[in-house]
Amino acid sequence: MCVQVEEKFIRKMIDRCLIDYFGDLSLSPFGEEDYNVLIGEIMDELQNQEDEATYVIVHDKVYMYLATET
Repeated sequence: MCVQVEEKFIRKMIDRCLIDYFGDLSLSPFGEEDYNVLIGEIMDELQNQEDEATYVIVHDKVYMYLATET
C-alpha cells in the first residue's frame, strides 16, 4: 500500500475511534501534531506486529495516547 494512502486510512481509523470516544469528532482534543505522532507510532507498530489486527493496534494506540498525552 502506498504510504500516503496508508496514512489516510490510519487517520480515518483514528477519527472513527475518536467518534466512538467523544460522540462527535469536533469534540476531540486532537490537533494535527497529535495525528502525525499517532500515525507514525501506528505505522511502526504495524510493521513490527504482523499478527495483530490493524483496528486493534489503532484502538490501543489512540486509547493510550488519550490516557497519557491529553
